[in-house]
Amino acid sequence: MNAPNPGMLLAMLDLQDSMNKKIDADWLGKRHAYLRAVLVEATEALEHYGWKWWKKQSPDLPQLRIELIDIWHFVLSEYLLRAGGDKTAAANTMLADWVASTPLEFDGTRYDITALDIRQQLELLAALAAVRRLNLPLLALLFAVCDLTPAALFREYVSKNVLNHFRQDRGYKTGEYKKTWDGAEDNVHMAELLDAMKEADEQLPAALYNALARRYDQLHGAGKLA
Repeated sequence: MNAPNPGMLLAMLDLQDSMNKKIDADWLGKRHAYLRAVLVEATEALEHYGWKWWKKQSPDLPQLRIELIDIWHFVLSEYLLRAGGDKTAAANTMLADWVASTPLEFDGTRYDITALDIRQQLELLAALAAVRRLNLPLLALLFAVCDLTPAALFREYVSKNVLNHFRQDRGYKTGEYKKTWDGAEDNVHMAELLDAMKEADEQLPAALYNALARRYDQLHGAGKLA
């Protein structure tokens, strides 16, 4: 899969940096274990895809996509951390890593990642994360099999990140925020608003946040928040 364009990457890195600062203003100094989070999310993704040979299982691809978007949050954070918070440097490194043709070697074994099935790719992603390594071509393959094109990856990441920002800004931590609006959860409203958005990549985060705020305030004034 082709990499997101530089504008998309910079917009996502900026959103991730902003969210990390809301969680911990000194997140760069604390150097949290973002690849540990990738390890955990990769195993959860494996569970959603299904791996148990002793029972019938069907891959839950929508849930797998959600787990991959969660992994993407932590991968962005790790690249920012390694770049010392420099978003341009992080974006340039990600673009170079995405198209790297170096064979993947791990624990003395060379892997052709295109020959692996999804379970094996997720296992390898988890194993690499456990020893604090990243391989963007491997993650890109997983995006591709789940139909997460660069545009889809960008829009799904932005929608989840913007919703997280909005919740925090409206009192999610203190209990003031209401997740149900006019009988539907906020992520449903977010999906509706996103579907109607035609803004350019760099403009999407702000446009989506503003649309979300307008709808929330309108429904709040009408007394339709649960």
